[in-house]
Amino acid sequence: MAAEAHAAAGGPSSKGGKSELMLPLINTVVILCVMGLLIYTKLLYKRPAITESGERARLEAQEAKNAVTAVPGMMLFDPVTVNIQSIPAPPKSLDGVPQAAPGKLHYVTIGFALELRDASLKDNLDAIRPVLMDQVLSILGKKTFEDLTSVQGRYILKTQLLDAANELGKKQLGSEEVPITNVYFTQCAVQ
Repeated sequence: MAAEAHAAAGGPSSKGGKSELMLPLINTVVILCVMGLLIYTKLLYKRPAITESGERARLEAQEAKNAVTAVPGMMLFDPVTVNIQSIPAPPKSLDGVPQAAPGKLHYVTIGFALELRDASLKDNLDAIRPVLMDQVLSILGKKTFEDLTSVQGRYILKTQLLDAANELGKKQLGSEEVPITNVYFTQCAVQ
């Protein structure tokens, strides 16, 4: 009798009864949600059919959107002549001053043009022209004769120039979109 009074007052045995009822109730709710999701996705929801006319209309809309894009432009740079690394590098004397070069010194004369994504960006990008030329001279000064006389070396130079120009262009314009799409060599003579 005392145990029944204790259980009715909310003792420990009544808590065990509540938790025993909660677990099956939660399982039932989860099972009903999963079954409802399966019924909806498999029976009720009908995905629109992909048709040729629908795809053509989507592609035409995309082309029309791209057709109003900006007109590309060009930014020309005058040819510059730069000394390039000589191989082997001249040895240094004990005081750290380079001695006369044992081999032939080389230089490159290079002119290039940058293709702009939008011709209206040219005025904004003219402001970075001196900084870009400084980076171009720095990149060229680290190249060797062999680097610039091979097709692969010129391709690497082209990508390095494009990366440098886009990095500066993004900073100048305050945008994450690349302003320069390509680099074209207008003159390249290595001697």
